[in-house]
Amino acid sequence: MKKIDIETWNRRDIYMFYKDVDVPQYNMTFELDVTHFYQSIKAKQLSFYLSFMHVAMTELNRIENFRYRYINHEPYLLDQVHPSYTDRIEDTDRFKIVTVDLDQDLTSFVQKAKRISTEQGTQFLNEQSELRHDLVYITTFPWASFTQVSHAHNLDRYDAVQRLIWGKFKSSGEKLVMPFGIQAHHAFADGMHVGMYIQNLQKALDTFE
Repeated sequence: MKKIDIETWNRRDIYMFYKDVDVPQYNMTFELDVTHFYQSIKAKQLSFYLSFMHVAMTELNRIENFRYRYINHEPYLLDQVHPSYTDRIEDTDRFKIVTVDLDQDLTSFVQKAKRISTEQGTQFLNEQSELRHDLVYITTFPWASFTQVSHAHNLDRYDAVQRLIWGKFKSSGEKLVMPFGIQAHHAFADGMHVGMYIQNLQKALDTFE
């Protein structure tokens, strides 16, 4: 983790323009082709939710702009960010929020995420695990597809945590397509970075082994 020297930062002008905007966060929604990825994950008998989360977080971490966070109202670049995700509490209509460190290995990550969720039981939130700057908030909407999304959040211009969401995939010809949304902070990430992320994520899904 390192503090950003704003005066020498190549984003200085963009950062200064957006940092004091009342609502600097923005949402974008896309369709992803998950045909190959879905088939590969099912062949491995792994959780689609947790496996897709791993790929989405891995690609997010590759782009520096998504690892910027405010700490005490000052911009920092983090070494890595990790998922804090919603998980349904079995046999109920309630959910909990589970935080897990991202592993490089997919299988290890899926196993660890399942174990941590099981150990958390029906507790809605482990407050200690949420007292971190290096999180990305993740949820799903598996009941239907969607074309637009917003997230519950406080009006806080210093909230630079990304929100990721995906929904139910559907058939489109011979493909399975899935809605995917990302919320980003404009002082740190522009449309080009979101576009780069989506392109890289789609490539990772298409070439998954």
